[in-house]
Amino acid sequence: WPMPTGFSQVLATIEPCAGSGFSVTVPPDWLQGRTVFGGMQMALGGRAMRAVLPLQAAAMPLRSAQMTFVGPLLGGTPIRMKAETLRSGKTTVHARCDLMHDDGKVACTVVGIFGGPRESRFVKEMPCPEPGVSVEDASRSVAGSPLSPAFLRHFEVRVARGAQPYSGYAEPRSLIYARLRDRECGSEDALLALADVIPTPVLSMLVEPAPASSVNWMIEVLRDPAYLDLHDWVLIDTEVRAGTAGYLSQTSVLYGTDGHAYSVSHQTVAVFG
Repeated sequence: WPMPTGFSQVLATIEPCAGSGFSVTVPPDWLQGRTVFGGMQMALGGRAMRAVLPLQAAAMPLRSAQMTFVGPLLGGTPIRMKAETLRSGKTTVHARCDLMHDDGKVACTVVGIFGGPRESRFVKEMPCPEPGVSVEDASRSVAGSPLSPAFLRHFEVRVARGAQPYSGYAEPRSLIYARLRDRECGSEDALLALADVIPTPVLSMLVEPAPASSVNWMIEVLRDPAYLDLHDWVLIDTEVRAGTAGYLSQTSVLYGTDGHAYSVSHQTVAVFG
């Protein structure tokens, strides 16, 4: 493998296009199969949407984002991003970004909701599960093996509960520790990348390699990512709730070392095996 390009380095290369929109080239070491890693796609869309928010909304936290993976977003070639504000309300702003190649065909589209705080008496925490083992005792990932996607080497991943892909594990659930190797990126960018780092736990239940691909992804941001220390490990609890006809419904919750839930992700995943 060539020298990897850090997460923050890729985001720093986003530049305005002639006319409107933005452009970026993602190096091949950020690929997941033949497409750019989903967490990178979400972070790129988030950056582009933030750039077109109204001035009064520029500091609003991201509250929710919904992404549809339409087709492969290729690495090593220019990616164009067209972002727009859809609606600007008193406390929330809706924005959209399409990611595409020079042929103009959309490879990915994301809608983000940015919102300021509201007064509310309702507060409810999501209890953090007990992983059972510490980071030091958790098994290390197989990043670097022939079956690992290229992007995974940008992360440190350790398995607290679950198993490696294609090991015939008994249940569709995993608990993993993870952190980015690049500690220089923004906290919101890091959260979006970490929330998508793990493969579907169903792959661990299989006994031979099979392709899998996310069809869509929705993330709800529950706590300000600024409270995350990027030198710390996060804990990600992922469970496949249902599956039929090769389509899976799974939910992931990302917890910080403070025990708070920072995000909830829902994905539809297609498994070809």
